[in-house]
Order: sequence, then structure tokens, then C-alpha cells
Amino acid sequence: MYLIVARYTDDAERKRIDYAIERWKAMAGVEKPDGVSILFKGENVEDFVEDLYSRLSRENVSVYSLNDVSFEIEKEELSIETTLEGDLETIRKFLGFIMAKLRGVLITETESERIYEVSTRKGKADVSINLSAGGRVRILISGYGDALGLIREKIESEIRYFKEV
Repeated sequence: MYLIVARYTDDAERKRIDYAIERWKAMAGVEKPDGVSILFKGENVEDFVEDLYSRLSRENVSVYSLNDVSFEIEKEELSIETTLEGDLETIRKFLGFIMAKLRGVLITETESERIYEVSTRKGKADVSINLSAGGRVRILISGYGDALGLIREKIESEIRYFKEV
């Protein structure tokens, strides 16, 4: 059994966590505990538990011993490399349009590269777009899980449509 603490910064992230819990509930017995989760880092945990017992029914208090666990899960990367016809400014605007359509949030920007954060129902990923002379475009999508494939699929679909028109 593991206690996983997933902090969130806004309601959208909280909903994504709730969605993940719902998906994994049947597969792995994942549940969101009722009540208050407490990480006790001191040495006299029995005194603290006794204090809780004096204030609550003993059946409402569960105590587990935990160890820190570190997982070596590498970020995945998917890339798209293509060449688009047109002047660089038109191509840059088109790529910006794709990111706006995916609700990408611009994180950083240089002359040749823009980095966005894109969130989907499958998760979130960073999308780095590199544009160079001759309309050469290199898009690097990095993150975890199913979001990467979904984002790549949507970007490739938009690029195919752009090339047809």
C-alpha cells in the first residue's frame, strides 16, 4: 500500500487527479481517503495517536507506517519533423494557431523556439516548436502517459490539413 500526495494548484488539476483516481479505482484499489491525511514526522507518534483517540472514535483513526519511495520514471518524448510552405511569419502564426486550438499556454519564447504547456483529459505535456529557415519545423512533445500521443495526433492532423489547402 502506498500513500501518494498529489498537490494541485487549481481546480482543473484537482479534477484531473480525481479522474485518475476514478480510472484506477477498480484496477488497483485506488481510493481517496475520507477525513484528514496527516504526515507525522516526529518520534512520539503514539502520544499523538492517543490524543486523537481521546477526541475521536478509535474506529475513525487509521495509522500506517510509511517509507519514502522514489520512482525512476523517465519523461517520454515524441517528435514531429516536417517542412511547411510559406514565409516564416505565416508558418509561425499557423503553429501558434495550432497551439491556441489545443489551449497551449506559452511558457518561453526565443527567436527560433516557443515552448508551450498543453493540458488534455489524458494529461499534460510540454510542446517545444523549433522553426528554421526553409520552413523546417521540429516539434518535440515531452511528458508522461497517453497525452503525448494524443497531442502529436492532433498536431499532425492540423499540419496535414494545412499542407492540403
